[in-house]
Amino acid sequence: MHKRLKQSLLVGGAVATVGLAGLGSVGLASAATASKDPQAGLIDTLVSKFNLNRDEVQKVFDAEHQARQAEREAEQAERLKTLVTDGKLTQTQADKITAKAKELQTEREANRDTMKDKTNEERKAAMEAARDEIEQWLSDNDIPEEYGRLVFGGGHGRGPGGPGGPPPKKSSEE
Repeated sequence: MHKRLKQSLLVGGAVATVGLAGLGSVGLASAATASKDPQAGLIDTLVSKFNLNRDEVQKVFDAEHQARQAEREAEQAERLKTLVTDGKLTQTQADKITAKAKELQTEREANRDTMKDKTNEERKAAMEAARDEIEQWLSDNDIPEEYGRLVFGGGHGRGPGGPGGPPPKKSSEE
């Protein structure tokens, strides 16, 4: 009886070890896939849960992403138009902001994978360098720093400076 209990425990332990190893490798595979595309995990879940064609689901996600990007660009254009109409920016400054924002978006997309491989300190240093570069660009183009959030693509009304942008600078009058 004692020998049979030992065998059962040994077999149970082996099964548990194999099961955990299997779960770990699934998690690693999922993490590897998700690192390239943050939506990949959700797409894979939908595909398996509802027995869908992965390419079709990916097309839906891509179309939604493009639609949201177009909405953000339209909101940005409207915001800049209002600033020009109100005399806070010139049309030339607004055009430069639009061009710089697109340039930075392209750079972010190109650098997305390399930034993931950096440490938190390296990412923070890169972001600070980018912020310094933008502040210099704003100065070179005679654009008030308060509109820097528009270059970063932030300023959507969710907190100081908008998401992804630098915090607003305090003036000496405050």
